Amino acid sequence: MSTIAHYHPDTWQADAPDCARWQIRGSRPIYESRWVSLNLVDVEPPTAEAYQHHVIRLPHHSVFVVVHHPEHGVLLLYRHRFITDTTGFEVPAGGIEPGETPVEAAAREVLEETGWRVDEPRVFATVNASNGLTDQQFHLAYARAVECVGPPQDADEADQLYWVAVPHLARLVHEGRVACCPSSLALLHTLTGGLLTTGSSS
Repeated sequence: MSTIAHYHPDTWQADAPDCARWQIRGSRPIYESRWVSLNLVDVEPPTAEAYQHHVIRLPHHSVFVVVHHPEHGVLLLYRHRFITDTTGFEVPAGGIEPGETPVEAAAREVLEETGWRVDEPRVFATVNASNGLTDQQFHLAYARAVECVGPPQDADEADQLYWVAVPHLARLVHEGRVACCPSSLALLHTLTGGLLTTGSSS
């Protein structure tokens, strides 16, 4: 049985236990495509018998970009998602193509989805949104908006683009208007981390 410890930022790594690893005894694909695969994995927990667990694997990771302009605020897309049948605000995002770095993907996706060119995008966090089910990885990035060079290249990415002033962002998230988990996480990271006041140099 696990115990409860008190976290301290300076000592927790020395005190942290070596976590018992779950052992993979086998795996077989149920469905595969160039976009996604569904696998049935035989996994054995440290203190229980092995069982079969469904795992979704994605060949490409994604980047989510908080685009900040010192005068306009943060650039958000407003769109509908058919899978969850939800409508809300999202940051520009997309898959990282083979041979592309997360930073390169960030600049490309922002340009394609908004028409804005950004300067010096940088990744400030890498997370897994549902690591009990899928290996999908999200790189969260910050970028400064430089100039609008044209309309979005894909009209279906958003019904409307909005500049949202920084003081309004927290309310937008807390009211549930940012249904996309990586988008809300990226916005909260930049708010609590001071990126939206100090810029990319922080």
